[in-house]
Amino acid sequence: MEAERFGQYLIKSGIVDEEDILNALNLQMQRNTPMGLLAIEHKMLSVKQVFNVLNAQHQTQKMFGELAVELGYLSMEKVQALTEIQKTKRPYLGIILMEMGKINQETLENMLDKYHQKHGESANII
Repeated sequence: MEAERFGQYLIKSGIVDEEDILNALNLQMQRNTPMGLLAIEHKMLSVKQVFNVLNAQHQTQKMFGELAVELGYLSMEKVQALTEIQKTKRPYLGIILMEMGKINQETLENMLDKYHQKHGESANII
């Protein structure tokens, strides 16, 4: 059974509705740092290599990391490391909901406390 995510918990608690969560997740995705930019910042790829991967993406539905591996630019381990870096830079769902005016800081802190009591400290709040 998959663990309940924080957004699902907020919906079940009546704090926000599904549309609020979908809008917040969309904003979260829009603010996600592209893997190619992270690869350049961490000196794993050159600008030319990133453009080669991006150009190849126009011809396929494959993800950036998958193509970078296929082209021989990155190992799977480096793609996984970039994915982890990407996750740490992603804004938290609760912060986005606050920015949207759907919850205030006090409600967020209260719900996070309750969520962690129910699911443990390592639960997925992104």
